[in-house]
Amino acid sequence: MRNAPAGQARRRTVEAVGLMALLAAGACTLLVDRNSSQCQTDGDCAKFGNHPYCQSGVCVESGLQPAHCFYGTPQTPQDFENQCSLAECLSFDNCARLGICDGGSPDLLSPDDGGSGVMSSPVASPDAGTPAGPTVNCMDPTNGRAQVIYITGSSNFPPLLAKLAPLLVQQGFTPVFQTSSSCAAVNSVYASDPSGQYIFDPKPSASAKYAAYYDMNGAATPCLLGPNGAPVDIGESDIFASTCGPPASPTVGEYLGPIQAMVFVVPSLSGQTAITAEAAKAVFGAGGAAGVAAPWTNPDLYFVRNANTGTQQMIGHAIDVPADAFWGIDRGTAQSVDSLLRVIADPARAEQAIGIISADYYDADRGNLKALAFKASDQECAYLPDSTESQIDKANVRDGHYPIWGPLHFFTNVSDGIPVSAGAQAFVSVATVARIPTPLLDAFIGASLVPTCAMKVQRSSELGDLSNFVPPYQCGCYFESKLNSGVAPAGCQACAGAADCTNPARPACNNNFCEAQ
Repeated sequence: MRNAPAGQARRRTVEAVGLMALLAAGACTLLVDRNSSQCQTDGDCAKFGNHPYCQSGVCVESGLQPAHCFYGTPQTPQDFENQCSLAECLSFDNCARLGICDGGSPDLLSPDDGGSGVMSSPVASPDAGTPAGPTVNCMDPTNGRAQVIYITGSSNFPPLLAKLAPLLVQQGFTPVFQTSSSCAAVNSVYASDPSGQYIFDPKPSASAKYAAYYDMNGAATPCLLGPNGAPVDIGESDIFASTCGPPASPTVGEYLGPIQAMVFVVPSLSGQTAITAEAAKAVFGAGGAAGVAAPWTNPDLYFVRNANTGTQQMIGHAIDVPADAFWGIDRGTAQSVDSLLRVIADPARAEQAIGIISADYYDADRGNLKALAFKASDQECAYLPDSTESQIDKANVRDGHYPIWGPLHFFTNVSDGIPVSAGAQAFVSVATVARIPTPLLDAFIGASLVPTCAMKVQRSSELGDLSNFVPPYQCGCYFESKLNSGVAPAGCQACAGAADCTNPARPACNNNFCEAQ
């Protein structure tokens, strides 16, 4: 939260969530002398603690948390993690639950290769059978698929691609996607051997990952790449290329997309609500050794991915566990993590179960999964990606309270900075433009992602230090209105053009709302 004269910024925030109703009921008033004015400025109220502000001569509780929150413009990692906020602040006692009472951290314990540790082969979802392979070709000029964009990457990507597909088809290109992993996608573009830059049809099996083409309505249809495979136009990754290992290359271009968060999830029957970095390390880095991470002490009920996935890499960075040293069972895809967790009906097993997944998949199945608020080592509170359990606003991602997030990355071969393939050129021109048009914003928001124009913080490395961010093109008002049934938040003025934006602080009319720039 930024500094503001006379507490205006703080007052606007409090009023926006209706805390004035509490004042009217007398619940928040801190009166010292009923016969005289208690305060003239916010500074007069500082002696009461917890950042009260001066309202009509009375010191009023702000409701800001945590108790010793940072008020001002954050600069250090601790400032961002503990900045004052009205977001839900959950607790997890490392001392009581883990026996870690001195700020220490649990030791890593290498898992076995097998049932008690990491299984190298993915476990298929319970409804997986042995389906027949597809019979249609991905590229088929006779059926309107003469120009194709071949994409491979994370299993988290399909929900967004379904939203992007109509925009790409309008440009004359049919997107074709084959699930691999973030690092596999990175390596397919960085590969020095041209044969490594291809995707191929898999051998028929219950877990075969066929490519699929997406139509004008965003529907996906499995299809065949052909006996020679297909060259990768776009490699999609949830993580930075450096996380996967390849060195920088002048022939590879990187384009950043919207922001995606990763979350710890449990079945809806679980009574757990939060987890700390230390507790997650005791679980995924030591298999719940000696029962210190109760109730998560059964590695067979850890629903993880593998070291090539962005989900496991990002979570690993957050809890100080190498992505290739996780305890648990590789469930194959984000969809499988979801489908396997959601069917746990036994309350005892549900209490022991825990998984990792991208926030978009969690948001699409909130009735069956529960996200755990996460508390980093230097935080006073555990936070969800959203301001509360019932909201889908990504407020804590946008301002830095929730740390496990990063931008989507799109990699492609370039020559003189220009994508080599026509398909990659079309994708980049649609999905990664700086001034985001409304249809693209709607695609991002509909896929539970945060467009960069709605962010307030940024980072330049995997879970690296945050810095304050003012987007060159802002869309915060539109973003929040879309998540609130079209109702704009307080302070957002509707506009049809720049002439309607008479407030000097918000002179730009972006997506029918006045913004700073």
